[in-house]
Amino acid sequence: METFLMGFGYIFPAYVANATPVVAVKLLGKAHPIDNRLYLPDGRRLLGDGKTIEGLIAGIAIGTLTGTLINVFIFQLFRTFYEILTIATGAMAGDILGAFIKRRLGLPQGHPAPMLDQLGFLIASLLLTHILFTLPQWLDIFTIILLLVLTFAMHVGTNLFAYSVGLKDRWY
Repeated sequence: METFLMGFGYIFPAYVANATPVVAVKLLGKAHPIDNRLYLPDGRRLLGDGKTIEGLIAGIAIGTLTGTLINVFIFQLFRTFYEILTIATGAMAGDILGAFIKRRLGLPQGHPAPMLDQLGFLIASLLLTHILFTLPQWLDIFTIILLLVLTFAMHVGTNLFAYSVGLKDRWY
């Protein structure tokens, strides 16, 4: 159980980074698409209006701040500030990659892509962190699988909540 809690704390900055853009753009009231409305030769947007510069910056900043606070006040889980920054950045990169894949598949913005929507951000975050820093030895494959299952369920629940309070216009 302790390993699971440590694992949850370790990936929590990725959760926060992934959830922050929706709130940040709503609070700021403005959004500038990362892709600058670029269309690729396939006739589809590179990413779409849902991936914004404001959301990207806010996601990385708030995710990194969350990890720093966890490290200082709860668990000493992260070896360096850059590891925390990588976890948050990896989550945002995974989310952006997911949007790119969805556009290439012809899925419109906001259309569900099961598994990609729920797990892409976390898998990218863990993969990038592992490549740059190597994941902590205590974060074993069993714990990662449990965290992925939990993440899937949490993602569905948080999307329903965001829809019910008006942060999202779709429940998925």
